[in-house]
Amino acid sequence: MAKDRSSLHPDDLNRDPISGAPGAHPVGTGVGATGGAVAGAAVGAAGGPVGAAAGLVVGAVVGGLGGKAVAERVNPTAERSYWENAYDREPYYETGRSYDDYGPAYELGWSSRNAAVDEFASVEPSLAREWEARRGASSLDWERARPASHAAWERADRLYFREEDMAIPGGDPLSNDDVVDVLNDLLENTRDGEYGFRTCAEEVETGRLKEVFASRAAQCQASASQLVELVITFGGKPADGGTATGAMHRGWVHVKGALGANSELSILEECERGEDAAVARYRKALKQALPAGVRQILQTQAQGAQRNHDQIRDLRNAARAAKARS
Repeated sequence: MAKDRSSLHPDDLNRDPISGAPGAHPVGTGVGATGGAVAGAAVGAAGGPVGAAAGLVVGAVVGGLGGKAVAERVNPTAERSYWENAYDREPYYETGRSYDDYGPAYELGWSSRNAAVDEFASVEPSLAREWEARRGASSLDWERARPASHAAWERADRLYFREEDMAIPGGDPLSNDDVVDVLNDLLENTRDGEYGFRTCAEEVETGRLKEVFASRAAQCQASASQLVELVITFGGKPADGGTATGAMHRGWVHVKGALGANSELSILEECERGEDAAVARYRKALKQALPAGVRQILQTQAQGAQRNHDQIRDLRNAARAAKARS
């Protein structure tokens, strides 16, 4: 028998925070406000601090309304239930802490995935700032809360967004020039990855990590070679960008700092951020109306990037657990 909605917990009704009507996920308006505020601040920043503040207000109002459209994609009741049962089995869990410490971080993660237009690494600075307002009774600082937020982000991404990211979009096919632009963006990103992984392979001492990083660098180089051939096929000139200069903008910005910290855990954490950027750029590319042959190659590369991301994440988790035990 269907459950009587009048007997449900208020959270289960998923009331619209603006109208009060049941059926809307309560994170929707808040998430839209967060994303809208960030975008508004970027626009308003041209006018200096006052312009940025005005942008935050206007962006939050518009984003709050727009957020309702995407909120239905993530079920906050289901996500909260999942993490309440799983949080103490996660590799970043600290013995003795309760769900109240991690819960706000999970909510920040899954809700922010709704509003994001780029990878986790790109919005993390804004999430770190927002954490102070969203942490509630949590005693975690952002560094300890970040893994939980990232885990919730990844779960929401996998459950609610991954299928759409890989779907073939409709609309008119891209022109050759536009295809070249998409390919060159990925080409620069793969060169950044090759540079980052080779740098890490030279610095770490563990033989296993040296092999992993060297293998990833070689895979990035092979992907770059494929992309160069595609760019030429479509009448374009392969981009010169990438390596050290371009890395400052595409996820590898902190590698040098991590190396200076002389910590393999720090290096793995920064490599994961770089892999976040790579996965996100492939997803962005695959949302374009690409020629079938190009799409097939990019999907194969994207799947490889996702597998490599997951391997780096698992190594990071193992290193974090080992550090906690020491």
